[in-house]
Amino acid sequence: MIDIRNITKSFENGPILENVSLNIKKGETIVIIGGSGCGKSTLLRCINRLITPEKGEIYIDGENILDPNIDIDKVRRKMGMVYQHFNLFSHLNILENIILAPVEVNKMNREDAIAEAKQLLNRVGLSGKEYQMPSQLSGGQKQRVAIARTLAMHPEVILFDEPTSALDPTMVDEVENVIKDLVDEGMTSVIVTHEMRFARNVGSRVIFLANRHIYEEGTPNEIFDHPQKPLTQRFLYRSRMFEKELLKESLDLYSLSSEMKKFLSGYQYSNEQLKLISIIDDELLYPLFNHPEGVENATIRLLCSDNSTSHMMQIYLPSIKSDPLKEPYLDELNINILEHFSHFVFSKPTENGYIVNIQM
Repeated sequence: MIDIRNITKSFENGPILENVSLNIKKGETIVIIGGSGCGKSTLLRCINRLITPEKGEIYIDGENILDPNIDIDKVRRKMGMVYQHFNLFSHLNILENIILAPVEVNKMNREDAIAEAKQLLNRVGLSGKEYQMPSQLSGGQKQRVAIARTLAMHPEVILFDEPTSALDPTMVDEVENVIKDLVDEGMTSVIVTHEMRFARNVGSRVIFLANRHIYEEGTPNEIFDHPQKPLTQRFLYRSRMFEKELLKESLDLYSLSSEMKKFLSGYQYSNEQLKLISIIDDELLYPLFNHPEGVENATIRLLCSDNSTSHMMQIYLPSIKSDPLKEPYLDELNINILEHFSHFVFSKPTENGYIVNIQM
């Protein structure tokens, strides 16, 4: 259905994609992963020629869309695009957002478009929301409207550009479930995502981009359980780790908690683990940073498991001279709460401070 042949795309700093080839069959779900700036979104945008590569060919149903004589608007009608930031029209209600393109572009009868839009809203779990404005919806609801709007054009393939990255952790599952339903129904899909659990669960094939080309590809089992190449192995390990430097002068525990919960949402987790993140902030980090003899800086790492809810948090506290899990830093109540919500928590000294390990 889609045949990408040796495309190269460059920007000011040089090529970001170089001689990339990829064949996508009807009904396949291709998931594209890779580090920031590796060309994932660029490759996606080349497929519907929002970005034009300097070299190569891209065939959609046998037509080279890089041919200057091609009717690109006609080709694009075969492809839907779901963006990271929804792109809903803020001055139109949900129903009008969905029917605008079918009526104006496809010249669909308005009454028929309205009837279909209501069916699509029911399909994505938003029946009854048709007359609300985008500002009245949550991020997850807006993204589901964006998917319904894409489906209203009856695309043969849908391109998803990090569809959950702008969402609160509590909303990720509702969007991923809608996408998975489409995949299960046989919709040809190309998905750029940083959510490895989602990539594993939804993909027919996983593409890892690195060094300006497809560095490794295979089934989810081959890529996530048996990666063959060193950059893939390193990326997958790093992708499971949240890491952040904390400074007392700029510490924002609320923001930190939100970031860690969002990261954890890409893996298997329990509500107790989400609560534990807030408890760690309140019962451990807050006392340590606010004690007169406390810490000025720390490094926090959350390492998530690929296939279970067993996750580990490690907090490095440099230059602290005594056990951070004892007085004067923490009292008995702090410790009891931490121990109650975690599998275990312990500290160990290092040359320059302490490390606190928490099994979630």
